[in-house]
This record gives sequence, structure tokens and C-alpha cells, in this order.
Amino acid sequence: MRIPLSWLAEFVTWSGPAAALAERLTMAGLKIEAIEEVGQLDRRIVAGRLATVEPHPEADRVQVCRVQVGRPAALVAVSGAPGLAAGQLVPVALPGARLPDGREAQAVRIRGVESAGVLCSEAELALGEDASQVLVLPDDATPGTPLAALPGIADTVLEAEVTPNRGDWLSILGVAREVAAVTGARLRHPRPRPRESGAAAVREVRVRVQAADLCPRYCARVVRGVGIVPAPLWVRLRLRRAGMRALNAVVDATNYVMLERGQPLHAFDLERLVERRIVVRRGAAGERLTTLDGVERVLEPDDLVIADGRGPVALAGVMGGEASEVTSATRVLLLESAFFAPASVRRTSRRLALPSQAAYRFERRVDPAMVPEALDAVAALIARTAGGRVAPGIVEDAPGTKALAPPTIRLRPRRVVALLGTRLARGEIARSLRALGATCRTQRDALVVTPPSFRGDLRLEEDLIEEVARVGGYDRIPVALPEVPLAAGEDTPERRLAARMRRALVAAGLAEMVTIAFTDAETNRRLPGFVGRALAPLAVKNPLSSETGELRRSPLAGLVRALRLNVALGATFVGAFEHGKGYGLDAHGARQEPRAVALLLAGAWPPRGVERTGPPVDFLDLKGVLGGLFAALGLDGERVCWRPAGEIDALHPGKAALVELGGATLGVAGALHPAITQSADLPGEVWVAELDFAELAHYVPRRPALRPLPRFPAVTRDLAVVVDEAFRAGDILEEIRSLQNPHIELVRLFDCYRGAPVPAGKKSLAYTIAYRAPDRTLTDEEVNALHAAVLQRLAGRFALEFRA
Repeated sequence: MRIPLSWLAEFVTWSGPAAALAERLTMAGLKIEAIEEVGQLDRRIVAGRLATVEPHPEADRVQVCRVQVGRPAALVAVSGAPGLAAGQLVPVALPGARLPDGREAQAVRIRGVESAGVLCSEAELALGEDASQVLVLPDDATPGTPLAALPGIADTVLEAEVTPNRGDWLSILGVAREVAAVTGARLRHPRPRPRESGAAAVREVRVRVQAADLCPRYCARVVRGVGIVPAPLWVRLRLRRAGMRALNAVVDATNYVMLERGQPLHAFDLERLVERRIVVRRGAAGERLTTLDGVERVLEPDDLVIADGRGPVALAGVMGGEASEVTSATRVLLLESAFFAPASVRRTSRRLALPSQAAYRFERRVDPAMVPEALDAVAALIARTAGGRVAPGIVEDAPGTKALAPPTIRLRPRRVVALLGTRLARGEIARSLRALGATCRTQRDALVVTPPSFRGDLRLEEDLIEEVARVGGYDRIPVALPEVPLAAGEDTPERRLAARMRRALVAAGLAEMVTIAFTDAETNRRLPGFVGRALAPLAVKNPLSSETGELRRSPLAGLVRALRLNVALGATFVGAFEHGKGYGLDAHGARQEPRAVALLLAGAWPPRGVERTGPPVDFLDLKGVLGGLFAALGLDGERVCWRPAGEIDALHPGKAALVELGGATLGVAGALHPAITQSADLPGEVWVAELDFAELAHYVPRRPALRPLPRFPAVTRDLAVVVDEAFRAGDILEEIRSLQNPHIELVRLFDCYRGAPVPAGKKSLAYTIAYRAPDRTLTDEEVNALHAAVLQRLAGRFALEFRA
């Protein structure tokens, strides 16, 4: 929002420089990002009156002008600009004057005539865009007056950042209200009324609102006999400095009042409206409208349109239609001022990718009480600048104004003190709120506050408390440390389990990551994870980009994205985990948010000692990390089974395993599918795992199981077998454990060998078995007998060959 201070000064007077005002507004919440001085022209650029305009004796289309610039003798200026006439007041750059673009005016001889000045266009003075003709100044200026000294030429503009909840700040009047509130200055609020004549407007047009929920109030005025001419210089200057382009007196008047009072307006050519009637309704599916930018739009039932007797002529609050636009032939205007529901305007503007200054304001809510006032103001301005005659009366249909009434809010002074941390008297609180335009009355120990109609953001008691702090100044609240009783939060079993899990994974060398829950549709399809495999994707209605169009089904999506970023930045090892949620819809359409623990290993381990590079990560590393996690959580590692998995989404079909415990599947582990690593430009194999946190928590013991240290030593025996390449090493572990022999304390695999003298297509597996008795040391004979029974059981169960 750009705020010319000369415009602002028409509504409020303040003391001090612009920088002090900007600081005060910033401290009140209206951040001023920049202060710009404009129109600071060279003092040798002055107003001059054309005394005579005569053709050049030796050149066509060139004129010799005698110009009065406040000196005893008129100076001579030669110009080829069209439209010059005696009596006009124009800007003259005297010799030595420097123009805004850096050029210097000089006295020159043109075809034998000495030109002692340059007649300037508005473009040359950076006051507008028209470079085709000399700028004609208002006739009330005195010749010889420096142009920068004329009213409205030199100005200061504040560039403000307006927060989305403060649509009232998107106007000069709204900013003036703020200045008055925070400085204590008196607000001037002129309400211009047009001079009316002729037949009443109600005889010219009919207005009907059919969608009261989307348009609670609609007002119209009729202006006859307008001329489509350029707006005066002061209007064009203010529009330019406020960031808008001047077009003609009618359009400029609607934009001028919108900037001044915050109410968007629109002008229709009344003679082009079929049946001269306005219907505010929802669009019909498939209906079409060509907007002012020349693009044909296909409408939907959610769109609010302004229609005439034939069909839509404008998108309500967004943009007008080409069929009813104001042209050079327009003579009768229908002026529109209305309150449109913010959500409706925002939805249509976003869907059609059609932003506009009007939509920007309607989306942030306009003042419903300003609707007729702004209509009067624009009608008066058009009559003044375009020569129109305003028809008596406003044609209005307001079926939903009761719903726009501001709420009544109960404000407790003790609540103000509790939130702000400073003591304020009830009278001081009421004065701050009245400065904002609110009404206050006392009711027992509270204030009953009714916000002004232009503050639609004030709905709660806390909103009013914030306004009290803002008006008083945040910097005036004393700095004090609050007294807060220390109390520990509830430590649930799930939180304790998550903390233990994090400690175990960090100890294994992994880093915890917290990634965003949004992802793109393709990644969500490729990486459903374990917990999201049965869930349908959950789409985001208004995504910020195509990369955040869905909620992830698995935390693996975020880990893979983070891996890709780290690899692009040169990382050679990434070991990470995330404890987070997946999101999706189950078979019944209900939203589900299962929790999961996702792990990822990629690259080579960091070097240790004198190593230049560490070993590359593989499946055994991933299995070891998970085994360490299970041990840290108190799970019996011998009960955890790793079974080959078939086709699992996102995992390599030959390098994937199911992690099972007690007949239930805890999760999956394996290599990421090659198609995924290739599409993400990831080098080498990426090893991932995902565990269902709820299922894992079900098997973790609440209290650790303690057992005494053994009193007698264990005796170990090793065995090595030659088996087929496809043989599962875990089958032997499970078979030995199934014996449930109390003297077999431990069995584990410690080696897998391929190569001579083991035949091709075979492998050698080596196991160690620990035997122990709780009440004595086992003899060699007892251990040999136990070990022989194990060998016999294995020989009878599997096709294998024992190695010596």
C-alpha cells in the first residue's frame, strides 16, 4: 500500500517529520517499509503562461511561443508539441535546469530562432506517462512559480506492508484513522454528496440480489451525460503515486475513491445493459463471460456474477465484462458499490488466476457501511471531472445487512492486565478503544464493546486486548519477567518409548530429521511406505505448489527428499531417521494418521582411524541398526524374524525383508527400488526401513526384565554347514531355538562364506552355540551329547553338508 502524505493530510494532521510518523505506525503494527520523496523537481522548472503561439517562419509543425515566467520580458520557446494555445499554463525548464532523467535544459537556436526554454510533457517531468504533448497545468498557478512549489507536485510517499487481517488499512481513510488513534489527532471524515438532477435513478435501472449470502448489500447510481476525457492532473498524480495507472476520468474516479475510502467500485455503460436491470446471482455451470482483459471465462456455480437481462456482465468483486465496459462512446453510467463475501471473491479470483485491486480488498473484507458513502463520493467526483449529471437517489437491494452487524464483545479489565502484564485503568482501556471508533459501555465489572463496522477482524476479547496494547504502544509496556510455576508435562508411555528409540538410533550413528508432511503426487505414489500401503492419498485443497499437493503416506517421502538434497550438496554418507505420521484415507473414506519410524542409510560410513573412506553401507548395516534398536527397547532379539518379502512397493524385489515378531509384522526393510533411485538421481543403493510405531509399542515391555548373572561358565561349540545359495540362514536359527532345550543359551550366525573349496551355487554358513546349566558346569561329555543331538536334528530337517 502506497500512501501519499499530501492525500493523507486531507483527513488527519500530525506533527513531526515523515520518518517519525513511519516509526509510530510501524510500532502500531502497520509496517512502513520505505519512505520515498517524489516530484522534487529542479527549482528552475517553473510554471509559464503562453502569451502567444505562432507558427515557425521556416519550419512546418513547429511553433514559436512567447512565455511569461514572472520576468519583465517574456521568453521565447520553440516547440513541436501539438495542442498548444495562448493562455495555457505549462511547465517551462529554464536554461540550466536538470530534468528527472538527468538531461539539462539549454538555450538553443532552431532554424534561426533562439529558444530560451523547454516546454515539458508529464513524462519528461516523471509526473505521468504521456509524452505526446506538453503538460497543461491548473490555471490558478502564478507564472514563474517553481513547479515543485505547486500543490501536489512534490510529495512524500510511504510504502506500507498491510497484514491480511487489516483490510481497512488498504485506504487513505483507513490509514488516517490509524494515525488519529495512535497520535491522538482529530480525524476529518468528509462525506461528499453529489448534486442531483433529472429523473430518479430508480426509473432507469432495477436491482435484485438473488444470492444474499454472497452479496448482502448492493447499491447503484446513475450518471447521465458524462464525457470520457482525461482526469485532472491532481487525480492522475495521486493515482500514479499510489501505484495505479490513469486511464480516463470515469475509471480514474472509481480507482481514486477505492484508494481513498477502501471500497472497490465499478462503472457499467448503462445503455449496454440488456433490459437495464442488474441481477446478482450465482453463475450457472458452463456459463461464459468475456472479461475486460479479453479472455473468455467458463463459470461455475460457486462464482458470483453480476448479470443483466441476458446474462453475466461482470465477475462480482473481481473484474468487469467486456460487453458492458465504458468506452469513448459511453454517455450514461451505472455505478456499482457493494459488499461481496470475502470467501466467494477469493475462490473465484484464485480459480481463474485473475487478481485485481478490487479482489484484493474484497478478500480482506470491506466496510459494509462505506458502500453508499463511496457511491456518493464517486458520483460527485465523476460529475466534477467528467461533466456528468447525477440522477437522484440510490437504487439498493440489501437482503443480508443484519448479518453484517458488528458483534458485541465483553471485555474484562482484569483479563487485559493478565495478558498484557501491565496495569491499566478501565477508563484508559475505554479511551483506547474509542480512539479506534468502537463504542463502549460499562456492565458491572466489564466493558461491553461494539467494534466499528470497518473492523471485521475484531471478534474476540483477545482481539480487543491486542488493540489496547497496539494503540498504547507495544514499546510502552514495561519489560518484566513473568512468574510461571514450573511443572513437568505429562510423560506418557508413548513419549517415553519415542525418547528411548531416538537415543538408540542416535547412538547407532543416525541423525534425526523432521521433514514437512507435504509431498507431490508422484512421490506419494512411489513411496507409500509400510504404514501407508493400504491408504489412499489425501490431496490438499489449496496447495502452495505442485510439490506440496498431497499429504505424505509415509515419512520415507521426506527422508528421500532430504537425501537428495544432501547428496546434491556433496554428502557422502547419510544416515537418518524420522518418527512421524503418514496420512491417507482408508477403505471406508475415513482419514487415518498412522505413526511410523522410518530409517535411511546411503553412501559409505565415515572413515575411522587412517581409513580414507569407510565401508559402503549394506543390508547388514541396516539390520544391525534395527537389531540394536530392538535390544535397546528390551525386545527379545531371538523372537524377531526376518523373512524374504515378495513385491513390496518402493523396495527392490530381491532385496527386501519383512520384520516379524510374535506372528505380527512390525515393518519392512530393504533397498530402495532402482526406479526410484534413478528418478531421484541417487548414486548407489539406498537402504531404508519403516516400522509401525503402534505395533512396535505393543511388543515393547513396560518394565525391563532382569535376570541374575550366571554362576557357571558357558561352553560353546561351532558348526559349519554347506547349503544351497537360496537357503535361508535364519531357518537353522529357528530350528535350533524350536528345540527349547534349557541348556541351549544362545545361537547365532557369525560367518557366511562363498568360494573355494565350497562348490559354485553353494555357500558356507557358520554358527556358534552356547550351552550352560544354571546349577553346574557342563562336562564335555554332556555338551558333546547336546551338540550331537542338534546336528542330528539339523541333518534330518535340512538338505545340508557339515564341514569339519
